[in-house]
Amino acid sequence: MIRSIRHFLLISLLISITLASSITAIGNYLLDKQVTQNYLDGQLVKIFSFIDLLHQTAKNDTVMRNEIVTYFKKHHSFAAKNLLFQVWNKDGKLLLNSTPSMNEFLFDSPLGFSDRQINKHNWRVYAVSNSKTGEKIIAAELYDLRNKLADDITLSNAYILLVTYPLFGALVWIIIGMALRSITRVTSEISNRASTYLEPVEATNIPIEIKPLVIELNQLFIRLQLAFDRNKRFAADAAHELRTPLAALKTQAQVALKAENESDRDHALLKVLQGVDRSSHMVAQLLTLSRLGQEEALSDMKAIDLHKLTSEIIAYLVPIALDKQIEIELAPHPPEATVLGNDITLGILIRNVVDNAIRYTPIGGEVKVQIIDADLTIILRVTDSGPGIPVELRERVFERFFRMLGTTASGSGLGLAIVSQITDLHHAHIVLGSASNEVGLQFDVIFPKFNSFNPENPEK
Repeated sequence: MIRSIRHFLLISLLISITLASSITAIGNYLLDKQVTQNYLDGQLVKIFSFIDLLHQTAKNDTVMRNEIVTYFKKHHSFAAKNLLFQVWNKDGKLLLNSTPSMNEFLFDSPLGFSDRQINKHNWRVYAVSNSKTGEKIIAAELYDLRNKLADDITLSNAYILLVTYPLFGALVWIIIGMALRSITRVTSEISNRASTYLEPVEATNIPIEIKPLVIELNQLFIRLQLAFDRNKRFAADAAHELRTPLAALKTQAQVALKAENESDRDHALLKVLQGVDRSSHMVAQLLTLSRLGQEEALSDMKAIDLHKLTSEIIAYLVPIALDKQIEIELAPHPPEATVLGNDITLGILIRNVVDNAIRYTPIGGEVKVQIIDADLTIILRVTDSGPGIPVELRERVFERFFRMLGTTASGSGLGLAIVSQITDLHHAHIVLGSASNEVGLQFDVIFPKFNSFNPENPEK
């Protein structure tokens, strides 16, 4: 489990640097050894050329040849220990020798470069034969010198790595700190917020790796803000709307207590019951409205037969229509009536629309409900014979607690606000118009068909 991104990155990067440096050091060692071999082979050729020139100068002068060897040993003591040369005539006689102890070892060396083991030591040998004189000149170098040179180069690289390793660590620490500065800033901004401050976090100058996290965090803040606003609004609405009904209930209860005859008491108690019913209806509508949020996607979305669901809802509302002697009619099932939706919220929508039509239709009127199969849509149409809604007020009726002046039907002014929210959550829309006989209201809720609905582009 990663406890600290900074420590994880620091350790991981240093381990990676160590592995990379080790591989590089091994590679450099092998390459340097190869390069060193080629370079020193070239030097060995130069030594051969020098010996050949001295030998040609000395010719058969034995004294001069001895002086060459003595000079070589005296002034190049290091080379004398690690280098040797010999000159042999065509008869196998040694003419010039820098190391007398190796007389018998080098004459049979093949021409060109070769590797020889002499006295348990490895030597690099270069031999050339003069085609005119038949003399064979041999120069050799101890391999220990070559290996030591390659080892010294590798050791120097290792020392440099060890010296710079703390610098690597410090640079990695600083760079990681700079990279994590944006996370630290976001963390500091959130930690210093008040619990009620839910404004989005500033998303500019944020690395693309954590930008999705900040965006999702901002979406969460928005949802929380909307939820808090909805809860505050519910409390305010409930307090505002229940104040008057409760006062009326108290007044009617006092009237019932002070009634001098049974008729007045029964009338006052009937008013109390009506007030309780109205308050219960209002509380139910407020609770429904508080649970519906524009920021929330509906769960349990599935294919729903809108005609079947409408018939079930109407069955519960028939007794209310019969009490007002209203004829309520549901048109036959169309060829297609399937929409994508949530059955509970769609039931609330249908109940509110049909219930409103019953409430505002006068006694003896009629309410007609139709499910219409249009081109790419399914239309829920409710037509009543009530007073209708003036054109200038058809947008305002969806506002919370709005009621037209002169309305005598009971209600809380929340039903159509609930219908509007459920409609938006189903990517549907509402169209209000007059009935065909210019009497009453035609209320259309237009849903996309189930088989034509595109959740990524609901407008299509």
